[in-house]
Amino acid sequence: MLQLPDADNPRAAPVRPARPGRLTIWVASPGQPRPCLLADLVSRIAERHHLLATVAQPGPAGWDALNIHPADVLARPPEPLDVAVAAPGEAAGSPAHRVRPGEALVPDLGGLDPLALRFALLRHRYPERVALTRADLEASDAVLRGWRELVSHWALSPSKPMCAQYVGDFLGALDDDLDTPAALRTLSGLAADAVIPDGSKFETFAHLDRFLGLDLAREVGR
Repeated sequence: MLQLPDADNPRAAPVRPARPGRLTIWVASPGQPRPCLLADLVSRIAERHHLLATVAQPGPAGWDALNIHPADVLARPPEPLDVAVAAPGEAAGSPAHRVRPGEALVPDLGGLDPLALRFALLRHRYPERVALTRADLEASDAVLRGWRELVSHWALSPSKPMCAQYVGDFLGALDDDLDTPAALRTLSGLAADAVIPDGSKFETFAHLDRFLGLDLAREVGR
């Protein structure tokens, strides 16, 4: 079960939507990429738990290049509200859970895959303040290109069932208050595991990318 901090308590607790089967998410600052990314991540995880997630925000965002799903534009937070992505001091309605993103300073992406920024942000726990450099984005871009090349290579092998252990570790990390660094370490471990067949690696990476939104199968068939 997905666990996020209670609105009045920083400790993570199980997310139980006010309306059965529906999860409502509010983004207080859509002009910044990190809050929008966090809301997108929560909505992707919610779908795994058979919840229909709706994201709303007070204005347009313009982060389509980061594979962030569109959100509704509303003048104020909807009620009942399940999750608010809002920094301390930002108006966020009356959510059951409040995700407080740390400040993220982002350099110009010029010439790089925009998803390198998504990946670079996912490499940090969301409450942490991060000041990304051009070198950070270039490193994330290089890892993304490497993973895509591996996925393209693995796709040539006969399909095999996903590795349950790696899948469980990955999804467990995301359910545990969006621990994306742990989830990414799990994928790195899978990529380096010489025992797991390439066909299994392909199926696992392709499936888990539904939650990361990094287009890891982009090079397959090219």
